[in-house]
Amino acid sequence: MLYQALSDIAARRPGHRAVTTTDGTAVTYAELVELVDRTAAGLHRHGIAAGDTVACSLRNSVGYVALILAVARTGARYVPLMSNFDTADTATALRLTGPRLIVADHDRPFPADSPPRVRLDDLTRTAPAPRPPAERHAGVFRALWTSGSTGFPKQMVWRQDKFLRERRRWLADTGITGDDVFFCRHTLDVAHATDLHMFAALLSGAELVLADPHAAPAVLLRQLQEHRATAMSALPRHYEEYVRAAAGGPAPDLSRLRRPLCGGAYLSPAQMRDAADVLGIHIRQIYGSTEFGLALGNMADVLQAERGMFPVHGVGTRLEPLAPDRPDLGELVLRSDCTSEGYVGSDEANARTFRGDEFWTGDVAERQPDGSLRILGRVTEILAAAGGPLPAPVLDEEIAAQCPVLESVALPARPGAYGNEVLLAVHPDPARPGSEVRKSVEAVLRGHGLSGTVRLTGDIPHTPVGKPDKPALRSRWETETGTEAPHA
Repeated sequence: MLYQALSDIAARRPGHRAVTTTDGTAVTYAELVELVDRTAAGLHRHGIAAGDTVACSLRNSVGYVALILAVARTGARYVPLMSNFDTADTATALRLTGPRLIVADHDRPFPADSPPRVRLDDLTRTAPAPRPPAERHAGVFRALWTSGSTGFPKQMVWRQDKFLRERRRWLADTGITGDDVFFCRHTLDVAHATDLHMFAALLSGAELVLADPHAAPAVLLRQLQEHRATAMSALPRHYEEYVRAAAGGPAPDLSRLRRPLCGGAYLSPAQMRDAADVLGIHIRQIYGSTEFGLALGNMADVLQAERGMFPVHGVGTRLEPLAPDRPDLGELVLRSDCTSEGYVGSDEANARTFRGDEFWTGDVAERQPDGSLRILGRVTEILAAAGGPLPAPVLDEEIAAQCPVLESVALPARPGAYGNEVLLAVHPDPARPGSEVRKSVEAVLRGHGLSGTVRLTGDIPHTPVGKPDKPALRSRWETETGTEAPHA
């Protein structure tokens, strides 16, 4: 399946660059297939066969890309041990996934009863023995983690055949070609990196550029130019960082960036306009989930900040209204013939999310007059404002526009309970007095009939993919106050 798709592309363009890292490593498609074969042989020497699970604790590298594809060739599945997992989380992840082997490229503490560990470079030290042609494995090839907003992240699995069909459908919808250069600033542990960068590039015969996820925005901007990137996906916060890094200096030359995608969070019209004015790019909105794949997009070549997204070919949509008098506002419900297999060992989550042939996203969408859809936030983050239901990200957008803040994260005091009390973490503009920042934020809250706690902080935690880490914020609130923050 996935290995054969890569091999077919390598046969057509063996000398075309497949993967490049910003520190100077590069391989062609022919070299990548050879590395995948060597890695698969190394897995075989360590007893990995179809149906086994391989855990990985790896930094972005050509070798990590090869490992993912080697696991797919073997018919096994891989599961990342996320960089933000502490020792207890790692033990939980190992218990839930039951890997036969751990592949690592750096030291981290593991429980005493962990499976055997091997260094990534040890898998490829010797040439592979002759092996029969790779089989077309269609079974589960990976287990990724959800955000963990209500506890330890849930494990979610995809089959190779469904994943390959879903990726190819999305590539056709977005107009990606083998001439594109994908710039990836995300860790390969998450779907934002693999699905929107790695597999998008390699399944279309394009080039994948792997950057350091911890590099400064100004460095990443320079690398986008140096590598002549034509496609990337980032969160709204990342585009804001690029805008701040470029403001006041010479305009970056991002003229080749024809597909600057944005998914994974609410994108405001103001953010789109800033990217156009400062960076000279027109962000293309996309929407999907780790569980479902890509569902919506807007590939328009002109700035349409107020316009929403349309379904990807093969995806059905409807809204489950939040209120009888607002049929245009509700939870987004999707349908597709190629989605994940759902959550492992979480019957409650599967029952809530996968209902018959429908996928209930848990996200609020608004249908625009032209039939497009705008994503406004999570159903569990709707606030009872004086003017009606107010998604928390919309409140954050308003605070960012009206107050001297760098970032705002609003959390309903009781997630899932429709109320007017909010917990608000604010990263203030360091050039402005804290009292002024607090006063302006509280004025916005009062204007909506909301009340709650405003905390000024210069350290808002983020998940490995770059979203605000809301469970960590709630935990911090509990620690600072000595009381338990309300949970759903």
